[in-house]
Amino acid sequence: MKFSQVRLLVDDFGPAFRFYRDELGLAVRMGEEEGPYASFDAGAVAIFDRAGQQQALELRAPGDSTLTVLEVDDVDSVAARLGDNVVGQPQDQPHWGGRVAYVRDPAGNLLELFEPIPMTE
Repeated sequence: MKFSQVRLLVDDFGPAFRFYRDELGLAVRMGEEEGPYASFDAGAVAIFDRAGQQQALELRAPGDSTLTVLEVDDVDSVAARLGDNVVGQPQDQPHWGGRVAYVRDPAGNLLELFEPIPMTE
């Protein structure tokens, strides 16, 4: 068994696609803006229209049950670029070994931007 991907379910595919491609700057591995599915060259991140996933399985309401972490070179500059999407400003978390900020995509999915820093105990 191996891990395949984190699939973020979205209600409005176009804005989510543009957020990941244009705002975060992730290269599209597969899919188009019209949807219903796209994967990005960021490890194992994909988005899928909730209605499409609903065809295979009844879904619960969206919420903060998952957190997708994206490692970046400079948390502060990425957070500044994302502006209104930022819900938690950059802060050092030395006991985690990272500087982090939190953003929400257009569908409300919670993302952590993570920049490695020296870890302390």
